[in-house]
Amino acid sequence: MEVNLFKIVNLDTLRHRDTAKKVVDIFSGLPMEEEVVIDFSGVVFASRSFCHELIRGLEGRMVVFRNMSPEVDEMMQLARVKPKIGPRNSFTYKKLELVAG
Repeated sequence: MEVNLFKIVNLDTLRHRDTAKKVVDIFSGLPMEEEVVIDFSGVVFASRSFCHELIRGLEGRMVVFRNMSPEVDEMMQLARVKPKIGPRNSFTYKKLELVAG
């Protein structure tokens, strides 16, 4: 199944997780093995939170993204990266007075 994001949401800027959830819901009734094609024609920007929610919602599906602007592609790449943060005790904490002074 192929969808054009701009035609679905009627926005050229995709900012919210709720918007991504609406897109993901379109595919919820499809079998997991059916290929999903998402066309970004007309979309000039997508936030990291939108991209993250879209990727998370489509996990396990065969997905093809088409016609992404360089900005959208960059955000999609950032959304795919999992932050590597160690255990809480590995951070160094300083009193605010010491940092500001």
